[in-house]
Amino acid sequence: MMPLKDYQSGAVAAFGRWLDELARAERQSQKASAALEAAGLPVPDSIRDYPKAAWDALAAAGGVAPGAGRYVSRTDAAGRPIPHVCLKVPTGGGKTLLAAAALDRLGRQTGLTLWVVPTRAIYEQTRIALRTRQHPYRQILERASGGRVKLFEKETPISALDLENYMCVMLLMLPAANRQKGRQFLRMFRDSGRYPTLFPDSGDALGEARLLDRFPDLERIRPGGPPKQSLFNVFKMLRPVVVLDEAHKAYGKKREAGEEFARSVNRLDPRMTIELSATPTQGISNLLVDIRGSALKAEEMIKLPVQVFSVIGAEWTQVLANAHGELERLEAEAQSLQASEGRYIRPVAVVRVERTGKDQRDGLRVHAEDVRERLVRHLGVPQRAVAVKSAERNELAGVDLMSELCPIRWVITKSALMEGWDCPFAYVLAMLDNTTAKRALTQLVGRVMRQPHAQRTGREPLDCCYVHCWNTEVGKAVSFVKAGLEEEGLTGLGGDVVADSPTLRRVAVRRRSEFRGTDIFLPRVLHKDGAGWRELEYLSDIVPGVDWEGIDAPDPRASQAEAPAILSAVVDLGEGPAPVYNDRELAIDKTVRISRFVYRLCDIVPNPWQAARIVQQFVGKLRAGGETDDAIFDRRAYLAHMLHKHVAEMIERDAERVFMEKIARKEIRFDLKIRRLSFRMPEDYELVVPERAGLFAAKDGGAIQRSLFEPIYGEQFDSDLEQKFARYLDERKALQWWHRVAARQGGDYYLKGWKPDRVWPDFVAMGGGTPERPRLLVFETKGAHLDNADTAYKKRLMDTLRGAFDCGTMTVADGPAKGTFRIVFDEAEFPEAVADLDGAGRRAGGGAPQRAAP
Repeated sequence: MMPLKDYQSGAVAAFGRWLDELARAERQSQKASAALEAAGLPVPDSIRDYPKAAWDALAAAGGVAPGAGRYVSRTDAAGRPIPHVCLKVPTGGGKTLLAAAALDRLGRQTGLTLWVVPTRAIYEQTRIALRTRQHPYRQILERASGGRVKLFEKETPISALDLENYMCVMLLMLPAANRQKGRQFLRMFRDSGRYPTLFPDSGDALGEARLLDRFPDLERIRPGGPPKQSLFNVFKMLRPVVVLDEAHKAYGKKREAGEEFARSVNRLDPRMTIELSATPTQGISNLLVDIRGSALKAEEMIKLPVQVFSVIGAEWTQVLANAHGELERLEAEAQSLQASEGRYIRPVAVVRVERTGKDQRDGLRVHAEDVRERLVRHLGVPQRAVAVKSAERNELAGVDLMSELCPIRWVITKSALMEGWDCPFAYVLAMLDNTTAKRALTQLVGRVMRQPHAQRTGREPLDCCYVHCWNTEVGKAVSFVKAGLEEEGLTGLGGDVVADSPTLRRVAVRRRSEFRGTDIFLPRVLHKDGAGWRELEYLSDIVPGVDWEGIDAPDPRASQAEAPAILSAVVDLGEGPAPVYNDRELAIDKTVRISRFVYRLCDIVPNPWQAARIVQQFVGKLRAGGETDDAIFDRRAYLAHMLHKHVAEMIERDAERVFMEKIARKEIRFDLKIRRLSFRMPEDYELVVPERAGLFAAKDGGAIQRSLFEPIYGEQFDSDLEQKFARYLDERKALQWWHRVAARQGGDYYLKGWKPDRVWPDFVAMGGGTPERPRLLVFETKGAHLDNADTAYKKRLMDTLRGAFDCGTMTVADGPAKGTFRIVFDEAEFPEAVADLDGAGRRAGGGAPQRAAP
């Protein structure tokens, strides 16, 4: 069972003290009332209102929240006092967990609890949690009831036997209790005949009279007639404990609406009302516990600080590109964390757009499909990693975002996530809504703050969250985020909102005067298409050639992981060692389902039948090796990871074979023969830089001389190594020009190979040889610490493309040209990297850019 955090335990303890004081005050009220009634005297309201007496006594002892104010009394339709308290819990603080813990502390094992939630999303989340026996919420209720819990919905029949023998919990969505008009609310008052064991038989006038004598405020079918067999009357008879989850959303922002909602709940004749709220309403809610945001921070429940970035004067695509870069950095950090500590985190970005409707894509406002297209086509994000959540389209339905099998890393929404959505893996919020940024920011900021596993990682990037805004002054964005924290009840955290980026601006970048008006073409990787050619596509040109039947499941014995063991120890005061016991597991369906493993492979195996074949073979090997289904289920996360890694490696190896064979057959080539398919270097483009960005200078502090475009800024480089290499290139007199590629922002030069992702080199340059036959130089700069599998792929691809030039498939003018492709790891490699500039370098190969005269 999930242990409570210190602030949660403190809240439950405060609730327990109130219950004790309430019981004492009720006994005193009953004793005084009985004495007055025996003397024939009226009983004053002050004596009947024992909840207020309990509150006042507790407040005098400092047992209520500071600033709680005077107790607000409530009475039901029969005039009885309703004990009512509110636990203020910020977003991400575990309101629902506290609600379950409060019911446990109440010590009421049978009867009805009415659990009211404000939205459909929260309703579904709570329903799933309470139905799942392994979930902490359900486990707390199981403990409270002695293992006898029944979950009801408003259409579920309720019997007297259920109420006598079970803790019955009925989920009710807010509109059913709050709307005076509307179908959902009226169903509660309808005579349904669904509760025969709770009402007298039809025509039993004596039974009906006894029932009405006991519950005089029941609604009747007609004046003077029998009581309605309605859910509303069931509530009145059973007097449920009412839990108001997310009560601040139920009460609304207007006081009149809040008071009306309180009256609606009081009409249900609850024996007690327990509110869980992020921002209680003073004068309506009796604030027993006030948990501040600083308590969540201390308990590692939320990601802090919130880092706010703002882009002004650029297109929305720049904001998306910045968020993409942020997410890639977080993914690398998360992979490192998993490799070193075994803790799985999959960072997710939430993108707020202006339009999601099917017929609303007009090119004027940012649409969900605009963002999806940009992510997939320009930023290299796999299609399966993007999902849209809107009123019309819910691609998150049935998806467990916390599962290691889930591929989703980008969630696009307009307003569907503003309430009731919770994914601790959400780290990045990108605001592309330029018109309602304040409202959206204040409502969405809480969606990216919950800390995975309620535990800090110790790695700064993964312990923060990030907000990227568009056309919002960074100072205003910070104030909006702070307001959002206040709305989510996260008080005391204003100092944890940091503006980490200055305002950006757009600058026009043009070619240097000596290169203007000159056609400069760079080669693309092409694939044969009938009698013609087109750009290489991984899915259509590489995937069909993979030998899928030759891809086998891995040997499970090659890398065994121990099955998890759950142990507990009891230490007594006597002598001798403490006995150790295996904990009894809850009943879990441990059937091995092929579909779960197949889903894990779908992002790399496009044919589900082949994926199923591989999984069946894998499971067969496990069983043949003596593995039981229980053991496979217990290790499912590790086995799925192992399977995915093995299959990905086999696919990559075979895809490389396909690529090489097609090059040998001249079905893939890398040249400039077809000018319309070559990459044409633009004459100018726009660059987004910080407002105070400084110009990039040569080593001696002077101006850069050989960059193809000007001006050039230091912010265009990602590392010190890149800046040093750029200066080194600029000093080479044999070089005509060099260009720093604007990686992954669209519209710049890239390469393709046998993997689905594009490869953006860091630098391209032209020089050496003769003006008519210059050399093309392509460079990737990586620090030695980044010599990993991705770098190894780029090295092999560049070597392959250089070798393809040697085949003579590329000609410029009257003969073959030359090219150099290198990955540079440190300054010592600079001279060798540019050795071909003199035309005699030992690494020269065929291929060059085609440069036409102006």
